[in-house]
Amino acid sequence: MRLTETNLLQDLARPDMARVMEAFKLRGFPKGKLVFHPREELDRLFIVKSGRARVYLAYRDKEFTMAVLDAGDVYATHTRAYVQALDDLELLVANISDVRPHLMTLPSLNSAIMHVLGELLSHAISVIDNLAFKDVRNRLIGFLAFEARRMPRCRECRGCGGCEDGGMVSLGLNTEQMASIIGSSRQTVSSLLNALAKEGVIELKGRGVICIPDIANLEALLHA
Repeated sequence: MRLTETNLLQDLARPDMARVMEAFKLRGFPKGKLVFHPREELDRLFIVKSGRARVYLAYRDKEFTMAVLDAGDVYATHTRAYVQALDDLELLVANISDVRPHLMTLPSLNSAIMHVLGELLSHAISVIDNLAFKDVRNRLIGFLAFEARRMPRCRECRGCGGCEDGGMVSLGLNTEQMASIIGSSRQTVSSLLNALAKEGVIELKGRGVICIPDIANLEALLHA
């Protein structure tokens, strides 16, 4: 969901950023692995190099996804949130104390951190709004429409011509992960996806791939 348009990976690759890069270590995590949790009490900063990471809050058997971080996004681990690898994940990780002396030489990092914090706050408010005022069906429809709008059209079937006015959403998420993102159960999300497929507004292709022939038609259900 790219929380910032700043290309930190490109900035850090510049020759004059070599000293800053010394503070970061490359770490890899397999899909599904818990990357950071609040009990670690670590003050770390990381930049997603490849893959996606889910930032979420957890209480007993409930999880609430606050953001999905894509390549180039930056995040600090001093919050109460957990971080999980949604894909095979590569992170550039540094102790904040090691990065702090270099912040003045990398204003784009300062800007990105502030932007991400602002987006996380905005998304947190949206999560609360959705959970308080929208039913599960509308939360799922809104999530699918948002993903379809932001991702390339016909990602999995480019050239077929079957979804010229829509998009292929290759989420890479199973039903249980989707449920945690919208604050529901796996069974409920599975039933809703099948119902939307019967209505013809989505096509289930399997393996986390959902075809949306007409995004506007899907979005219209939010106002029905």
